Amino acid sequence: MELKKICQLLKESFPLHVRRHRQILGLLYPFANLKNAKKYDPIGFVFPEVNVKAGINYRKFYRWAFFDYYNGLMIKGASRASRVFCMVFPNRRPLENILEKADRGDLVFTHHCCGFDKKKGFLPIPLDILQKLKEKQISIYSLHTPFFNNGPWSTSVQLARMLGIKQEGEFAAVNGKTTGVFGKSPVGNLNDLKNLLSRQTGARDINIITNKKSTETGRVAVIAGNGGYEHFITEAGRLGCDTFLTGTAIEEAEIPDSLEANLRFRKLAEQLNINIIGGGHYFTEKPALQNMVCFFDKHDIHAEFVPDAEEESGDI
Repeated sequence: MELKKICQLLKESFPLHVRRHRQILGLLYPFANLKNAKKYDPIGFVFPEVNVKAGINYRKFYRWAFFDYYNGLMIKGASRASRVFCMVFPNRRPLENILEKADRGDLVFTHHCCGFDKKKGFLPIPLDILQKLKEKQISIYSLHTPFFNNGPWSTSVQLARMLGIKQEGEFAAVNGKTTGVFGKSPVGNLNDLKNLLSRQTGARDINIITNKKSTETGRVAVIAGNGGYEHFITEAGRLGCDTFLTGTAIEEAEIPDSLEANLRFRKLAEQLNINIIGGGHYFTEKPALQNMVCFFDKHDIHAEFVPDAEEESGDI
């Protein structure tokens, strides 16, 4: 199928609700404070920084138009794509896997525009991989905030659905759009929910933080990925949630702003007597990217999910 048609389909299905980044801010001031990113997609402030630190002239590989929103078609290859490869993070090993089996001009659909390491945080796509993608004319389409904004294909909705949590409502607005869901737990206690999460996603390094006497799961608030923020846990408390399920329950990445925010999140959860389960950033977002295969198949576009190499350890 023509790349242009696939991009139009994605744009119609996942509108870019995030506000436009000023190009000069994204390109000339890559170390902008993340606190200034409230009206934009925060990944747009991370992307320039990690590339500059790695010495990568990212303007050589990425489309200029991508820097408007830090969402959408980020690398443009050939005009036609025969397959779409879906992934959570564009890390080295899954991209190497794609490069080995992709035909010239195929498309990568990724949730994040940066790679990720649990300890180091966000990482750029390595320079040698960028060069190989360019040589093989592989395109990359990235959707961050527009993909975790609630909808039938979104990260939190798909995670809750996979776990059998019947959705009662939505919460946790980002840029005016909700990103979390809540509903009745399909199992009775934290350990059962942990085991269910492990079976369904493959995660093994799952954090449980018990902040109340009862380990009954009750009503569960769900935010896939990095949902460990105090305003989200506050809202979950107002909604009568007993359990907060997210990816990053205990932040380990060397990102000062995230570490501080996560500490405030955990302290407030303790005060509110809300139990927390953290299944990992990757594993809680994985169900939505797996399900994107169905999205593309619906439109007669052959697609496949590409797992990260770190799935073998269950820790990413």
